[in-house]
Amino acid sequence: MSDRIDGTELTCREICDFVMAYLDGELPERERAVFETHLQICPECVCYLQTYQATVRLGKDACADPSPPPVPEHLVSAILAARKKLPRC
Repeated sequence: MSDRIDGTELTCREICDFVMAYLDGELPERERAVFETHLQICPECVCYLQTYQATVRLGKDACADPSPPPVPEHLVSAILAARKKLPRC
């Protein structure tokens, strides 16, 4: 599917090329308008855009480095005390 604005044609393949720039707000106003007009007439590209956004979100979540909660001091003390009681080989 493609559409024309001021003589500019944008195909579904080109939509794929510009998705990241679109989501990052980096497309110039004219290209953004063409992009959004294409989305209004192409449900497949809307679906692709939504899937892309979900993939990026999941990727960020998967790569997040949550720090584990601190180990309570009484637990550290108990482990160290138990290690001292173990026979040494």
